[in-house]
Amino acid sequence: MFGSFGKPSQVSAWMLLAVNQVAMVASIITFAVGLWMIASPNSLSYIIDAIGITLIWALLPPSALTVQLGVGLVFLAMFSFFISFMGFYGAISRSQFLLFMYATLNMLVLLLECALLFYFSSNLVEKGQRESDQWTHTLRLTFKCCELNVTQQDVQIPWSCCGVVGYPHNCTSSTVFQDDCYTTFSTWWSRYQTAIYASLAVFHIILSSCSLLRRTSSASRSHS
Repeated sequence: MFGSFGKPSQVSAWMLLAVNQVAMVASIITFAVGLWMIASPNSLSYIIDAIGITLIWALLPPSALTVQLGVGLVFLAMFSFFISFMGFYGAISRSQFLLFMYATLNMLVLLLECALLFYFSSNLVEKGQRESDQWTHTLRLTFKCCELNVTQQDVQIPWSCCGVVGYPHNCTSSTVFQDDCYTTFSTWWSRYQTAIYASLAVFHIILSSCSLLRRTSSASRSHS
């Protein structure tokens, strides 16, 4: 009975090991950066400045390296590491409990990701972006767009409306992106939202299926 599950179980185990090992490494790096941001944001800002990449420097200025962000990164890293370690160790130990919990948490994370994605995308589509924070800077740089009404006001145009070359105060009406962010993002989202949701679903369903398949083979082995 176990023989029929042997090879698929091994493939599932290797997939779980590979994906979750990468996730654990990423979680550890995120955790370290979060702690660094909490303990010494000035030194972290100095390292970012020393790297010399204008985009990173512009999106992560000293004002963005806050304790709140560091705490958020720490908790996010801990949560991600907990789930990843559960899948990693469960694949090695063949623990039916860990594999079942990993599959369940994976589906819950999928629902959470879809809910957050729907919330933020709906806000962007309905309201657009009108504030000059790091999130909106990223959107402008990604889609090479700007809120057109910004250029009609007697205010400093956000640097990201001109790309990285506009940082920090070099953005002028003559070099500003001509595409409207609201229209650009709405069009892009309408075209790709189904593919994005489907990709998230397929990824998490595959991981959960691998975990359950590994669990099934473990149960078969224990009864053989």
